[in-house]
Amino acid sequence: MAETNPAPRAYLLGSELRYARTQANLTMRDLAARLDVTHTVIVRWENGSRVPSSDSVSAVCAVLGLSSAERDRLTDMARAAANEPANSVSVGQTGAQDQLAALLEYERNASTITDVAPVLMPGLTQTSDYVRAIVGTDSDDVDKWVNMRLGRKDIITRRRNAAHYVAFLLEAVLYQRIGDRDTHVDQLYHLAELGKRDNVEIRVIPATAGWTPAHTGPFVLLEFSRAEPVVHLEHHRSSATLRDDEDVTAYLDARDHLARVAMNPEDSIGHIAAVADRLENTA
Repeated sequence: MAETNPAPRAYLLGSELRYARTQANLTMRDLAARLDVTHTVIVRWENGSRVPSSDSVSAVCAVLGLSSAERDRLTDMARAAANEPANSVSVGQTGAQDQLAALLEYERNASTITDVAPVLMPGLTQTSDYVRAIVGTDSDDVDKWVNMRLGRKDIITRRRNAAHYVAFLLEAVLYQRIGDRDTHVDQLYHLAELGKRDNVEIRVIPATAGWTPAHTGPFVLLEFSRAEPVVHLEHHRSSATLRDDEDVTAYLDARDHLARVAMNPEDSIGHIAAVADRLENTA
C-alpha cells in the first residue's frame, strides 16, 4: 500500500498497534521477525505513514495474543484508515472540509481537548444562533454547518466517556458581539452553564495578564490515552495539523503558560455570568 502523510485514522491505528506491542513486551524487531516482514514495515505501521491491511492487523493481533473483540476493533480501524485521505496542510473549501473531517476524528478519540480562543467563542461551546451568525444566512449550506458544529458537542456532553474539555479565552472575547444582543447574551449564559459540567473547564484570560501565547492565534491541542498529542490550527480558508514532537511541545508549553495566568474555572464562570447580566440589563 502506498505511503501517505499520517491521516487521523492511520495515526490513531498506529498508536494502538504500538501500545499493544509494548504491552506484550515485544520490540518492533521482535514483531517483524514473527510476522516475517522488515523492521521498517512495523515502523511505518506504527507511525501511521503506511496503513496495514486488515489481514496484517489480524496477524499482529494473533502474534500479540489479543482478544477477538480487540482484533475486530483494530481491523475495523484498519479498513477505515485505508479509505482515509492524507492530510497535512489544507487550503480552500475542499481542504477545509478535509481538515474538519480530520479534526472530528481526533476529537472523537481524544481524552483531553484544550481549545484556545483569542477571537471567537471556543468551537465546542457555540450556540446554534452564534454559529449561524458566523456562517451567515446567505450560505447555501448554513443548516449543514450548524448541525455539524452542534453535533461535535456530543464529545463533551455524552454520558459515557466524555472528553475532558478545557477552553481558554481572552477576556475581550466576552465583549465581542457576534450576531444580535440576544445571541451574544445567550452565548455567554450558555458558556457559563457549560463550565459547570464536571468534565469542562472554562477559563478566562484577564486583560491584565498582558501578552500570552493565546494572542498569537487560536489552536486546539488534542491528547489521547494511547497516542501522542496533536495540534490543530485553523485560519481563514486554511488549516493544519501538527504532529512533530518539537512543535507539539511548544503548544504544550503554551497551554501550561495559559493555565498559570488565566482565572480559575470558578472565578471565570462568575465573571462570564456577570458580563452577561450587565449586557442583558443594558438598554
